[in-house]
Amino acid sequence: MAEPPKTIVLGSVNGQFAAAFKKLGALHAKNQFACCIATGNLFGPNDDDSDDSELALLLSGQIEVPVTTYFTVGTRPFPTRIAERLDKAAETDDGEGNEVCPNLHYLGKRSVTKTAEGLRIVALGGLLVEDDGAASADGVVRAGPSTDACLPFHSVADEASLRGAHGADILLTAIWPRGIQRGSAQALPDAVSFLSSSSSSPIPSSDGLADLVAALRPRYHLTASPDIVVDGGAQAVSSFFYEREAFFHPERPDASHSLAIDVTRFLSLASWGNAGKAKALYAFALSRDAPTLVPAGCTPSPFLGRANGQKKRRAPLEPEPYARFSQDGRHGGGARGGRGKRSRRDPQAAAHVPLGPDKCFFCLSNPNLPTHMLASIGDDAYLATAKGPLPLSTTFAEQGLVAPSEEEEGKAPRPRTSGFPGHMIIVPLSHAPTISAGAMHPAADVMSTEASGQLVATKTFREMTRFRESLQAMVASRSRQTLGAVTWEISRQRNVHVHWQFVPVPADLVVGGLVEAAFRVEAANLELPALVEDSSIQDGGEDGFKPIAGDYFRVWIWGETKDDDGNGGGRIVGKTLVMHLDEGAYFDLQYGRRVVAKLLGLEATRAVWQECSQTEAEEEADVAAFRAAYAPWDFTLAE
Repeated sequence: MAEPPKTIVLGSVNGQFAAAFKKLGALHAKNQFACCIATGNLFGPNDDDSDDSELALLLSGQIEVPVTTYFTVGTRPFPTRIAERLDKAAETDDGEGNEVCPNLHYLGKRSVTKTAEGLRIVALGGLLVEDDGAASADGVVRAGPSTDACLPFHSVADEASLRGAHGADILLTAIWPRGIQRGSAQALPDAVSFLSSSSSSPIPSSDGLADLVAALRPRYHLTASPDIVVDGGAQAVSSFFYEREAFFHPERPDASHSLAIDVTRFLSLASWGNAGKAKALYAFALSRDAPTLVPAGCTPSPFLGRANGQKKRRAPLEPEPYARFSQDGRHGGGARGGRGKRSRRDPQAAAHVPLGPDKCFFCLSNPNLPTHMLASIGDDAYLATAKGPLPLSTTFAEQGLVAPSEEEEGKAPRPRTSGFPGHMIIVPLSHAPTISAGAMHPAADVMSTEASGQLVATKTFREMTRFRESLQAMVASRSRQTLGAVTWEISRQRNVHVHWQFVPVPADLVVGGLVEAAFRVEAANLELPALVEDSSIQDGGEDGFKPIAGDYFRVWIWGETKDDDGNGGGRIVGKTLVMHLDEGAYFDLQYGRRVVAKLLGLEATRAVWQECSQTEAEEEADVAAFRAAYAPWDFTLAE
C-alpha cells in the first residue's frame, strides 16, 4: 500500500524567502513532501522598496522554491510587482496565470483547488470586511473592492459561497473561525489571553468562517497566528503557535450508515524566524481513509451549538440515521460525500431517506438489533441499556446501583464489580419520530387512522411514563434516596425513532435546584430557546394523551428526600421543563448528555458516547446486573 502524501505547512514568511526555502529544501530532501502550504503573509511589508530585495531574487530565480508551494492572500496587500505579475500572467490565459515563479502557486483569494496528488484545498484569504474598501486590521483603508484578488479582505458572501465546495482535505484561511477554542483545554499564550479578556480579541475571527468549517468538515484547517504587541511595545509576543485538539463533526445527513468519522485538526502557525522560536513549520501525512473510531483526545466540534443570531439558519448538520441504542440516536460515522449543498436546502425538503423498521436500530423487527441490551419489554414500549453509557459501571456502585447479593437482606457490603451505569433508554415499539396521533402506527383492529393513532400514542406514552417512574423508584430505593434521576426527550418531526434517555444523578443536586440551573445555563450558553416549566402536560390519563405541539426538547427532573428519621418517603421534588424548537432549526443533540456529564463531573472523559464504547461482554454484564436490581419494580414480570 502506497504511503499517504506528506504535506508541510509554513508560517508567515514575511519576505524571508532565502532562509525559509533553504530550510524547506533540507527537509524536503529527507521527507519528499507532496506539497507545501504557506499560511499568513508570504511577502514582506517592504518588498517594493528596492530592486535587490529577496523578492527580486525570488522572481529572478536566484532563490529557488524546492517543493510545490501554495499560498493565498494574508492580512496585508501583495507587493505591487506581485500584483502586476499575477494580472499580466492571467491575461495570457495559458493556465499558468497563478504561478509567481517555478513551484510557487497562488491559489486565489477564494478558490477550490485539487492538487496533482488528489488533495482538495479550499482557500479563503484576507480579513473579513462588511463593506468593500473598509479598513483592515491595521486600520488602513485599501483602495479597491473585496473582489480584488490581491487585496487582503473578503466579504460575508465569499464565506457563504464556499459552503457549497463539497468538502475539503485542507482549508486555508487568513483568519480564525470564531469559537474555535470552545471546548478546548489548549490555552493561548498568557499575553494573548490577557488582551482577549481586557479588550477586543487580537486574533481576527469570523462567524461565517465557523459556518464554513462546519459545512466543509476539512481534515486540516490551516492558518497563521498574528504578531501580538502588548502595552504599546513594552512587552511583545512576536508570534505564537496554536494547535487545538482534533474535533469530530456530527454524523452526516444521509442514510449511508458509513462508519467513517469526520475529524478536523486546526493549526495556527507562528511567523517564520520569530524571536520566541515558536513552531513555524509543521508536517503531516494525510491518509485517504477517514477514521472509524474517535481519535484519542478528540473533542466534539466547537461549532455544534453555535448560534450567531441569524434568523435563518441552515438545516441541522446531524439528522439522525440511528444505530444500536446509541445515546443520541446516531452512530459514529458519516460518509465523506455530499458536503455543503445540503445545508442550504429547506429542512423538510432535505434528501433524507426514512429508515424502515427492518433497518431502524430501535425497532425489534430489525434482524441486526443487539438483543443482548434489552432489559424489559412491555406492550407498547421497551427498556434497554444505552450504547456508550454516560456513567461508568462503578459510578453509582457505592450508592447501590449493583446487582443484589445473597446477603443483601443483611445489608452486607455490595461488590463494586457488579455495578451497572444506570443509563437507560425507553423506546416505543412503534416506529415513529414523535409520540403523537399522526405519527404512531395505528392498531390493526381500529378502522379510523386518527383514532387508532391517538390510542397508540396514549398507550405508548402511559407505558413509557410507567417505565420512567419505575426506574426512578428503583434508583431512589436502592440508593436510599441519595440518587434522583434526569430523563430527557428530543421530539422532532425529522427524527427516525423517538426515545427517552434516563440517567441517575445525585439527589441533592435535584433538591438544591442545581440540575434545573445547569440545563438553563447550558441552553443560554448555546443560545438555545429558553426552557419553560410545563405543569400542564398530560400524562395520558383518563382525559387522554395530549402531546406538545411542534418540535421540542423535554426534561423530567426528579428526586426524593429522606424523612425526618433518615428513611425514604420524604418529599418528592419533580419538575418538567420544555424547550420549544423552531421546526428545522439547528439543535445540538448532545445538549442533554453534556449537561448531565458536567453535573456528574464526567465531562472530560464521558461527554461523547463514541468514546465510551464497551465490549459486548461488558454490555451483557451491565444488563444482567440491571435486570437483577430492577426485578422488584419491573411491572412486565407481574403481567
